[in-house]
Amino acid sequence: MPARQSAHYFKVSFELKQAAAKALLRYSALGVVEPWINGGPVHDDLFTPGWSDYRKRAYVSTYEVTEHLQAGANCLGIILADGWAGAAFGPKGHAVAFAPRTLFVAELEVTYLDGTSEVIASDDAWSWRKGAVLKNSIYDGETYDARKAIADWSVPTGTNRGWKPVECHSPPQIELTLKKAPPVRITETVVPVELRRKANQWIVDFGQNLVGVMCIQLRNTKPGQKIVLRFSEMLQADGTPYFENLRNAKVTDTYICKGAKEESYCPRFTFHGFRYAQIAGVEGKLKSEDLTALVLHNDLEATGSFSCSNPMVNRLQSCIRWGQRGNFLEAPTDCPQRDERLGWSGDAQVFVETACFNYDCEDFYRQWMDAMRDGQRGDGAFPDVAPDILGWHGNAGWGDAGIIVPHAVWLHYGSTTIIKENWDAMEAYLHFLKARANDYIQPETVYGDWLAVDAVKPQWGPTPKDLIGTAYFARDVELMERMAHAIGQIAKAKAYAALAKKIRAAFQKRFVTPDGLILGDTQTSYLIALAFDLVPESLIKAAAQRLVDRIEARDWHLSTGFIGTPLLNPVLTKIGRSDVAYKLLLQDTYPSWLYPITNGATTMWERWNSYTKENGFGPVEMNSFNHYAYGAIGEWLYQSVGGVAPEPSEPGYRLVRMAPQIEGPLRSARLRLKTRSGMFRISWKRRSEDVEMKVSIPEGSRVVLVLPVREWASVSLEGGSVPSRMRQSSKQQANCELNLKPGSYLLTLKLEQAEASLR
Repeated sequence: MPARQSAHYFKVSFELKQAAAKALLRYSALGVVEPWINGGPVHDDLFTPGWSDYRKRAYVSTYEVTEHLQAGANCLGIILADGWAGAAFGPKGHAVAFAPRTLFVAELEVTYLDGTSEVIASDDAWSWRKGAVLKNSIYDGETYDARKAIADWSVPTGTNRGWKPVECHSPPQIELTLKKAPPVRITETVVPVELRRKANQWIVDFGQNLVGVMCIQLRNTKPGQKIVLRFSEMLQADGTPYFENLRNAKVTDTYICKGAKEESYCPRFTFHGFRYAQIAGVEGKLKSEDLTALVLHNDLEATGSFSCSNPMVNRLQSCIRWGQRGNFLEAPTDCPQRDERLGWSGDAQVFVETACFNYDCEDFYRQWMDAMRDGQRGDGAFPDVAPDILGWHGNAGWGDAGIIVPHAVWLHYGSTTIIKENWDAMEAYLHFLKARANDYIQPETVYGDWLAVDAVKPQWGPTPKDLIGTAYFARDVELMERMAHAIGQIAKAKAYAALAKKIRAAFQKRFVTPDGLILGDTQTSYLIALAFDLVPESLIKAAAQRLVDRIEARDWHLSTGFIGTPLLNPVLTKIGRSDVAYKLLLQDTYPSWLYPITNGATTMWERWNSYTKENGFGPVEMNSFNHYAYGAIGEWLYQSVGGVAPEPSEPGYRLVRMAPQIEGPLRSARLRLKTRSGMFRISWKRRSEDVEMKVSIPEGSRVVLVLPVREWASVSLEGGSVPSRMRQSSKQQANCELNLKPGSYLLTLKLEQAEASLR
């Protein structure tokens, strides 16, 4: 049944000869489904069965519903709404319909105590009608007319008046797949921090940019009274909501009252990205306790936490986590508020490491990789967005997510499942890259170092695009070599190693000068070459120094975009310049990670200056205030400030390299990380004459603890087993390495020149 933006109600009545021993409800849809049995909802999950490329596949949700059934008369009901299907989806000029109509298929399998069973399926015995949800749209919001609500619509004794026979259709030729990711749920309730009246409207501030819906309690309403709710991320100078950056998304919920002493409204078939809400149509007084914001995202398990002695860095970590929560709603979207909300693969690949520290993302990314495969072109090119709505493919730094994301998931969780599921697709992508290359050099593609600080247009960054593409080509092949070993493809691993060597040589010939300069001479040029090990060993020192010079020339500020920014601090630590990494981290002037926070950010922004107190709002066509890509700095906070990093030789944290960067401006840091191997804890605290460090290692894991202190007199250790090895590696690095077995340790580093060596 075509939705045309209104949700449709379906039901079927049936008899059970006796009480069920077990009953399973399975359903799939082009659209989203809310199932009911005997007058109540089956579950609290939202937007089931989830978002996929409906041209290729739909997900199947399964729930045990035994307790909802009874011997005798029963009724199964389903509300079918658009979700990401039916209506056109995508930004202006690119919007298409993933599915020409909304459809569902369902079966209720009942098993009795005597072992017999029966199935109630979606067939022509069902009936349908419209109800209270007049409009539903991901972009535009929901319109709900409480006067049209159907009382007792899913009970076996309900009336059939107004219900019509259903139309049955031949199933589309697509794959039905069991849902992998946890469903979308309400994960938190947020209350207003401020409510004020402005003219005939109310403005509510929830204090946090979040993704979800707002619920409202109403009193003494009139029949037909319209309550209009609009949402924004920011306020304008006059205190009214800033809607311009939403572009063509209406982001408006409308509730039409039934007229009652008390009634309430909470949308179920849309979501918004917002901190502020504008409420019109309320007569009389509105109280803060009448309003709540429900935070929605895929219900992923939180696994990591990080904090340190600097309050601004802790606020940055909060922005990163809230950005991930808001954009991990059925796909890793770029933003959750405007007429886009697409699974951009470039954003996904730069953030995947950070994401896997914060939450258990294995099944979430496995599901998203279904969409990457479904959108893959015949020549092997992965799409720029997944599910693919734009038809753009193979751009450097974006299509490469098809290899980078499976590798990162394997590294963090230790399971080769995602590698095996995507192996053929990853090989096809490499075939595409090899076919496109000219003597191993990739051609220029569209995005480059997207939104680089110096870019006149977003895609006009100064870093050569063929350099970026070739660097990612080398990186892809290197990761494929690792993953080939992981699944026992030894011959292919050797072939990829040989190919990587050729690409590296071609890169060096084309882009690296004999004195260690990298073509483009930008921060990103050096970062990507050093990060992906593409600089000849004899020239690493020169290239590293030139990178630092490029940063110093900006008065110790970054000039990078989406490609370069995530590499900044990890590369600086890699080349032994964590001092520069800390300078960048703690900058609070433009452009820097802390600059948006000084301007009120509670999530990551699309641009460093999406809003400034001096100049107001940035360009409206691309000005998201919840855009997680620059939150990739979280990877460095976990790995280098907290000091926990998985080792590719033993993925899943069976072997961990701990290298906390205790030399620097921070006085302390604390990290907790739940992994497949168990819980890791590390904290360190600088005191006047020493550094105290506590380390906890779970059973089944080993740790190489690297203490990068340049002048140290002694290291004392209490608890656990005696380390098998302790050494000072060189006069230049003066690292102390400890091999630690499972247990809890207290380490004290006595320093010869404490304050001088820790500055």
